[in-house]
Amino acid sequence: MLGLSGSAWADGGAILTRQKVGDLDVTLFASPAPLRAGPVDISVLVQEAGKTTTVMDAEVEVVWSASPDAPVEWMPPCCSMGTLDRMPAVRGHSQNKTLYSAIVPVKSAGPSQFSIRVQRGGVSEAISCDVDVQPPRSPILAYWPFLAFPPFFIAGFALHQRLSRKKSVSA
Repeated sequence: MLGLSGSAWADGGAILTRQKVGDLDVTLFASPAPLRAGPVDISVLVQEAGKTTTVMDAEVEVVWSASPDAPVEWMPPCCSMGTLDRMPAVRGHSQNKTLYSAIVPVKSAGPSQFSIRVQRGGVSEAISCDVDVQPPRSPILAYWPFLAFPPFFIAGFALHQRLSRKKSVSA
């Protein structure tokens, strides 16, 4: 079991980072794993530092940048220059209501950075995580499970018809 712990998943996907900032422990989850260009489900767990108490009254913002070396300026979305994708992360998007989550459009493959800002009680804390984003999957590879089911259903139907026809002929 210890060998599999490196690939452990939580309710929000794979853990990208966990950092202590101020009086908070912030854990960042992402799905799919490995990260691919396209829509990425980002979930953030905010807890009291050193406790298991989940913070439910914070404001969380997720910023994706294609350049991990670019500093993130925390300004209102209306004032950004369009070089960063920033999304508010809210509770209620995921099944786990203790997670703040957002769907972030990751536009390119390669080195990237996710930055998370947590505001609570007039105090603002930020963490960042450098990631390597893989290219998007080809449509065939992304949708193969959905494309594989119809032939199985058709074959099952044909087998059922053939077996029921033999029973009616022999009776």
